[in-house]
Amino acid sequence: MVKKEDENMGKEDDQEFKQLGEETDDDYIDSIPSRSQSRRANKSKKAIFRYPILNLLIIFFLLIPIVCLGVYLFVLNFGSNTDDTVKTETTQTTTKPKDVNIASNEEKVKAAKEKAAAEQKQKEEDAKKAALEKQQAEEAKTKEAADQKAAAEKAEADRIAAAKAEETRKQEEAAAAEKAEQDRIAAEAKKKEEEETAAKTTHTVVAGDTLYKIARQAYGNSNVAANVAKIKQANGLSADSVPIGTVLKIPQ
Repeated sequence: MVKKEDENMGKEDDQEFKQLGEETDDDYIDSIPSRSQSRRANKSKKAIFRYPILNLLIIFFLLIPIVCLGVYLFVLNFGSNTDDTVKTETTQTTTKPKDVNIASNEEKVKAAKEKAAAEQKQKEEDAKKAALEKQQAEEAKTKEAADQKAAAEKAEADRIAAAKAEETRKQEEAAAAEKAEQDRIAAEAKKKEEEETAAKTTHTVVAGDTLYKIARQAYGNSNVAANVAKIKQANGLSADSVPIGTVLKIPQ
């Protein structure tokens, strides 16, 4: 009995499952997308979820403005609960530093202008100083060149003067030597003349000499007796004979 009931129940269940399966298959077939729809779905899924890191970055950068906006609204809503006195005090406290800032800005502008003027003045002074130093350097250079030129000219003049002095010395030495030679020649001529004169005014008696012969040699053949008397008178002789070696004066 039990077995039959089980078999009957199994058949009924099989029929119910079969009917349920047929209905399920119809619903499943209706629910299956077409190929074009599946391709579009796969394409959209691939386009969005193909690069996970890029998707995270996009989501992150989208969340930042939203979070900032939320924080700003939170601060704006919860930070505006202040009374009027605080507002007036804050406005007063904010206006005073503005005045101070304006004054300080004016002082800064004035200080900047003064600094710029001082720098400009310093630049002008530096430029004048540089120009003066340049002028002094050029003058010193010109003076040095002039001194060098003057020294060269002086050295040349000294050289020429020394050459002239040397030439003059040589000429003086030559003139002195020539004069000395002339004096020597004159002295020799004078000496020779004196010797010749002495030879004419004196006579040394040798063997065979007589006053007559000596007179004829000294004065010639005319007036021999008078010339003999002249020789005897000049030498203080009284006789006509004269010893050999006696030097007789022959008056002219």
